[in-house]
Amino acid sequence: MAIAEIHQDIIQTHILTRLNGQTLAAAGCTSSLLQFLCSDEKLWSDICSSNWPSTDDPLVKQAISNFPSGHRSFFSDSYPSPSNHLTTTSPLPQTSQIISSVDIRYHDELVFSKVEATNTTPSDWFQSSPFRIDLLEPKELIPSVVKFSGDDQVMQSNLEKHMTLSWILIDPSQNRAVNLSSKKPVSVQRNWLTDEIELTFAFVAVSGVSVHDNDYVNCNIEITCGVKRTSGELYVSGMSLTVQDIDGKCLSGKNSMEVLQGLTVAERRSTRFNGGGDDLKGRYEEYIQMRRERKEMMEMRERRLDLACVAGGIVFLMAFWSLALY
Repeated sequence: MAIAEIHQDIIQTHILTRLNGQTLAAAGCTSSLLQFLCSDEKLWSDICSSNWPSTDDPLVKQAISNFPSGHRSFFSDSYPSPSNHLTTTSPLPQTSQIISSVDIRYHDELVFSKVEATNTTPSDWFQSSPFRIDLLEPKELIPSVVKFSGDDQVMQSNLEKHMTLSWILIDPSQNRAVNLSSKKPVSVQRNWLTDEIELTFAFVAVSGVSVHDNDYVNCNIEITCGVKRTSGELYVSGMSLTVQDIDGKCLSGKNSMEVLQGLTVAERRSTRFNGGGDDLKGRYEEYIQMRRERKEMMEMRERRLDLACVAGGIVFLMAFWSLALY
């Protein structure tokens, strides 16, 4: 039986609703009929809600309604990772607000979901101060239904394997969005001072913005979580986004917005690179290695400068005493 012989209501109700976003997009390329049916806004709205529950927030829905094709455009922006090379040559329009749509899952169990609007009005203070988005207040704890018991190393390993994060940044001025997360953690470490676990998600890119004499930038997301001793329940106590240079320093609001807005309009990578984030983790490890090498080189340069200063001082002293004696 050809697809054209099946009633449209059956296709829409019993077939297309069972497809994920990638398959639905591919199905829409097979025929004009399926292209029409696969363009249904309700289908794409349900897919976005299933992947990212935070998109049900009224603020996000309002922003998505202004996208060229609504939720379908939003999905095509947010599902694939952006290219790690930013080639934007023309200045982008300044925006007074960006929206963060954030979801954390563990074993597909929703742990945390929040939408946060950040004022980015280009004032002198914002453009010169370090850029940072914090989703939680100090000492705020978000409980979850996830429970852990047993060895600490096993718990950290499970978090690294099964914890996933989506941090979608929406730019209402351009009606574009980008997912800044590596999906899975690129680093999991215990902070022995606070006894909490710090998970790092990152997206490293080569920016066209000249930043501190280098072009490498890291959209760094830090999540702090812990486990209650009595119940073993996982809780989230911190979540932040910063944009860092190759030295690990936070960029200013001006430079950060240039990078973030550049990522929203950057080319998207092939979906075959979006399976588990292993390539993004490898890129982060390369970034850390470059940072380490750069730090060692700067320390070596400082030691040489110190030695040169000491040698110069000794020569000056010897010359002074030679003149004084003779």
